[in-house]
Amino acid sequence: MLMRKPTVLTASWRKQTIATLLILCVCSVPFTAQADKVYSPYQPVEMCEYVDDLTFNGTLANQSVQWQSSLGPRTIGSEAAAIFRSSVEENLTEWNQENLPQWNVSMHEYTVQNLTFTNIQASLRPANYSETTPRIVLVAHYDSRDAAERDPDLNRTGEPIIGANDGASGAAALLELARIIPPMQLEYEVELLWTDAEDKNHTPHTFFGADAWGADQTQVDINRTDAYIVLDMIGDADLQLTHIWPGNGSLWSTITPLAQSLGMVENHPDCKGTPGVKILDMNTSFGVSDDHLAALAIGIPAIDLIDIRFGPNATAFGGYWHTHEDTPDKVSAESLQTVGRLVELGLKSNAWIWNSSIRQSAEETQEPEAESETEDELNEVNEVKDDKLESKSYPFLAFIGGSSVAILLVGILALNWKIRKTVK
Repeated sequence: MLMRKPTVLTASWRKQTIATLLILCVCSVPFTAQADKVYSPYQPVEMCEYVDDLTFNGTLANQSVQWQSSLGPRTIGSEAAAIFRSSVEENLTEWNQENLPQWNVSMHEYTVQNLTFTNIQASLRPANYSETTPRIVLVAHYDSRDAAERDPDLNRTGEPIIGANDGASGAAALLELARIIPPMQLEYEVELLWTDAEDKNHTPHTFFGADAWGADQTQVDINRTDAYIVLDMIGDADLQLTHIWPGNGSLWSTITPLAQSLGMVENHPDCKGTPGVKILDMNTSFGVSDDHLAALAIGIPAIDLIDIRFGPNATAFGGYWHTHEDTPDKVSAESLQTVGRLVELGLKSNAWIWNSSIRQSAEETQEPEAESETEDELNEVNEVKDDKLESKSYPFLAFIGGSSVAILLVGILALNWKIRKTVK
């Protein structure tokens, strides 16, 4: 019978093992900590005192969706798009009231790659406005898709769509916000930006309107813009909002408290103590390319509030999206009101205004605040554009990373114990 020579853990091998373990532990720290670390220039605010006074009217917003849809596709250069622009200008001018801040509406026409398109900008400035007054920019595209490339009827994939949810819903929300913002008498500037040519079927996909807006911004504009928030596809009756990347982590950190106050987070009580329902799920993250990329690219904190699962049991960028089924009967006044009131609450509570000391520091350095995503991630999303990227749950990844190190540690300790026993 052959006897196996006992294995001896040499000092050299023991040192190498410990060094390897330390390296693995050190490497795991950024991986597990990065998901939970949020640097925020935003000030904690009390929100519940504003909830009972919210006035965003989902029924009025839905009426706008119905009206926009009745115009037909609002594609670039169409008569329907021109009618919508005129309507925005007429409404905002009509809503201007004496002794209240006044909307200043302007049309900005651009020609890029032989495409001529027009953005609508409306600014509301406080009485004490200066070039350093903080600014919040709320964004939605008003154009509708000029091709239904995902429609099951292959004979109709080249036809433009109505775009009741993907187009009209966000545009309608901005219009309703325009009606209710002046009486708030905010101490900062609010800019409403309706972008054109966001949904142009173009290869490679370019967000022409948002990119043109970004190119027009001066360094002073960039420094004083505390938040840039996109509203897109927010009318889905089965509303499901998630974390979207790329996006500024600090700005995202303000959304959960707002949603919790309104009962939009599952099992978390709202301001009246009623358990919330699952509308916002920040544990799920999707990569989405949208109008927020233009702001991120120039250093403005930006996020995208969007429901990419359009329709019952729809997968990401599935269901009625980019099909002829994107019709006004699929849009919910309740969903519009839910998102609209979240934005209204953010404005009234100053949730998106930076801490003054951090603002001063940022102005002195003239560097953008820390972003949650890297340039590589921006490039990755730019390559994929309309398609869903991978969904990810940060707590799960952190758990897997931590567990791997723990299992490795236990294994090495067990091996060391076994070897020591054999040597004895």
